Amino acid sequence: MPEQINEVVLRLSVRDGDYKKVDRFGKEIAPVITSGPPGITGFAGGRPKAQEIIAYWPALIDKNLIKTSVTVVE
Repeated sequence: MPEQINEVVLRLSVRDGDYKKVDRFGKEIAPVITSGPPGITGFAGGRPKAQEIIAYWPALIDKNLIKTSVTVVE
């Protein structure tokens, strides 16, 4: 198995001041999940619902830059 698998996951976000436009996007994108290209990853919870969020900033960080530790307190 190769170390780096050629795989892409696309996550979409929509932002607009009009709730109805964002809700409509959720209705329009659902058929792409159910009848789109083979192997597509979909939403587990059904059609996405429009909702307000404070901030969304996805980022990829090289795992070598992260220091991990576990502390057990008894």
